[in-house]
Amino acid sequence: MTKRKDSSIEIQTSPKESSKKSTKKRSIEVPSAKSVVLRDMGYPFRIKGDPRSAGLEIDSEELFADYAREQWMGTIVRQGLYLFDRYIMPDYAFQVLEVEPKESIISKDTKIHLESQSTVTESVSTRLITLDEVVGHDPIKRKCKLILEYLQNPSIFGEWAPRAVLFYGPPGTGKTMTAQAVANQANAKIFFAKASDLIGVHVGDGGRRISTLFDEARKNAPSIIFIDELDAIGLTRSFQSIRGDVSEVVTALLGELDHTAGTAGVVVIGATNALPLIDPAIKNRFDTVFEFALPSTEERLSILQNYSKRLPLEMEIDLQEVAKMTEGLSGRDLRDRILKESLHIAISDESSIITSEIVRGILDKIKPKSGPNYTI
Repeated sequence: MTKRKDSSIEIQTSPKESSKKSTKKRSIEVPSAKSVVLRDMGYPFRIKGDPRSAGLEIDSEELFADYAREQWMGTIVRQGLYLFDRYIMPDYAFQVLEVEPKESIISKDTKIHLESQSTVTESVSTRLITLDEVVGHDPIKRKCKLILEYLQNPSIFGEWAPRAVLFYGPPGTGKTMTAQAVANQANAKIFFAKASDLIGVHVGDGGRRISTLFDEARKNAPSIIFIDELDAIGLTRSFQSIRGDVSEVVTALLGELDHTAGTAGVVVIGATNALPLIDPAIKNRFDTVFEFALPSTEERLSILQNYSKRLPLEMEIDLQEVAKMTEGLSGRDLRDRILKESLHIAISDESSIITSEIVRGILDKIKPKSGPNYTI
């Protein structure tokens, strides 16, 4: 067993020596630490679906240092060692970045400094998309350019700033792509969240996850919060009685949306495939509701032309013909189900081009389906 003193510790001798009638102890002198630099690392693990720790904020460096000395007094520290909080945030980890001397013991005179590290990550696209690449949806792009202006110059809008917009429409019609394009052009951070991941497992989890998401966005303004599958939590009141696990999340979301209305530099974009299922109270928190419709023939041709330019193999077929044969398909369908699949078949066949036969064979197998009809 280890015994702590102000400047030394006593370590029990080996098992062979301790078996003797008289136990001998040897004393090892350990110098007191003059300074220790810590970094907050978060918890050792989390339940799947829980948000990552948002990091720590220190209101008083002196108060934190006193708190740290109190609980870790007498602990031997060295670079790379982990220390765990035992009181306010049990098991929250801190890593020792620097210590002077290299291996020393924390004492009442040790100076402790925290180098905070936020562990919340935002989505970063490997390829920067712009609004010019979003085909069609002209009214939506006009609104997005207004949001872009707000994120770059929030002071000129005052109380009339665009705070939240709601996108709805079939999957693959460009809702996420448009949000990412706005964030890229505004040089703003974008925080993606699937609404289903915000519900949580235990009572209070949902509200905490919502608060963490919005707090981190406010700290990193200008920023965009993109909540996909909003219908998973924003259910109308008649469904909340059935899905009791979302009622607290709805309440928390309403509160955060109201709070965001007074926050400069944060825009909320919601997306859903089932607008009729959204609670009216949540829907009314959004300034504007935009529909992302399936692309027209001309828009499908533009989408095919844009994506085909990035293919590693040339296409033999006339894209106008493909556009006419793909009514009812979304932009994502055109990219993944037509172009990508055609490319994969051509590579598998060791062909140097994507032949017309390959594309027509895929088109013959695809029968566009009408979108689901959601009713209440």
